[in-house]
Amino acid sequence: MFINVGKSKWMKVILFITTFAFVGTAFVALVLYKLSGNIQGVAQVNGKDIPVAEFYYQVTLITNQMESKGIDTAPLKKQIYRDALRNVIEQELLFQEAQKEGVEATKEEVKRYLLDIEAFKENGKFSRDRYLAFLSQVNLTPSFFEEILRKELSVRHLLTLQKVGFYVSEDELNTFINKQLAKITGKFVLIKVPEYKPSEKEIKEYYTKNIKDFSGKKGKLIVVYQIDIKGLGTEKAQKKAQEIYKSLKNNTPVKTEKGVKKIFEDVVYDNKAKLSEKLLKELKNLSDKKKILLVSDEEHYYLIKYVKEVSKPLPLEKVREEIAGKIVREYKKKKEKEIYEELKGIVPQIKDLKNLAYNYKGEIKSIKGETAQSLAMEFGISQEDLGRIVRGKKGEILGPFRTTTGILIGKLEKIEAPEKERKKEMEKILKPILTENKYKTVIQMLIDKLKEESEIVINRRFLQ
Repeated sequence: MFINVGKSKWMKVILFITTFAFVGTAFVALVLYKLSGNIQGVAQVNGKDIPVAEFYYQVTLITNQMESKGIDTAPLKKQIYRDALRNVIEQELLFQEAQKEGVEATKEEVKRYLLDIEAFKENGKFSRDRYLAFLSQVNLTPSFFEEILRKELSVRHLLTLQKVGFYVSEDELNTFINKQLAKITGKFVLIKVPEYKPSEKEIKEYYTKNIKDFSGKKGKLIVVYQIDIKGLGTEKAQKKAQEIYKSLKNNTPVKTEKGVKKIFEDVVYDNKAKLSEKLLKELKNLSDKKKILLVSDEEHYYLIKYVKEVSKPLPLEKVREEIAGKIVREYKKKKEKEIYEELKGIVPQIKDLKNLAYNYKGEIKSIKGETAQSLAMEFGISQEDLGRIVRGKKGEILGPFRTTTGILIGKLEKIEAPEKERKKEMEKILKPILTENKYKTVIQMLIDKLKEESEIVINRRFLQ
């Protein structure tokens, strides 16, 4: 029964309790926060510590969400940590704002909400066994998890308050629809970067320079100290074990002396090494969260320390195509920027698109009565650049525009207003979407404002 809670119900729990799905932006300006190694939590917001357990809970949520989509999270550990750090900081900012606004959730409200979570129900009723099984999997106590829920419910109250009286005006709706459905007639030149094939020398140099990026099998760099119980006697051996444990914990040198010796220091892959079977079994318990283990047999104590994760680089042959693709993308990006900057200087003098297409080996495409939306999809034009095209005048040379398909330059012949029936259809579809997008933007602005006004300190250990 408990296994089913962890697998089939896990994502439902996430959907119920995660409030930050709308904040999908990158973790901006982390480096602008103060860094410290002297705070107890993962971060501090206006003098209040964010518990480390809350951070690791977010790490678990993000990791499980990604893995449920088939994403390999092993190489994304740093990004997951950054996203989790962003989430807990933003949540704390919003929670403190909810407290100021007087919309903090009560313990009774949390209890009602908790009892109604489907993932914790059995035969339609709340199951304490299911609840405790979930808490065991995420390594949280009931009181701590309920405090997380209280924060999230408080944030929801605040966001609901922000939404009161919120709407998209008719002018905003019309402006957006006109931009999408305006009918365009004209000619456009699409200029693409010439094909490029990297040499063997370039591939080898790239591999050597970026070898850390091509990690393969992962292993654990460990060090093992052996203490001779028989030679030192039980009492003295126990004392030495305590001393060595403290040294390993504090990252201070361990003295090798009579009865104490370092018997292993190397990277272990797949728990295979020249160590006893008993020690090899214990290695699976070592991780970044549990760095030191004490193991004993009749004759010895063993102190094992996890130093760091190590990866064997993949051989060049296995990553050759990947490297070639990266070199080509970098080349195209650089070349496209050069062409774009060059075109910016000559576009004001352009009168004939044919000469332009000939000089840059571009392709001329004639457009007749196509909607701006269709044009954007065909060439991969950004919304900002699409607005510039729709606002253009007859006979005007527009561009250059950097698109997903290349660099675009156009000459407008005619722009017509959208068809009335089509416009009405779009209004019904787009109004709720635009309202939601505008709301998300307003909330992000609130978060950014709170960041600027707050004192935020990050524990530097969680950025390493």
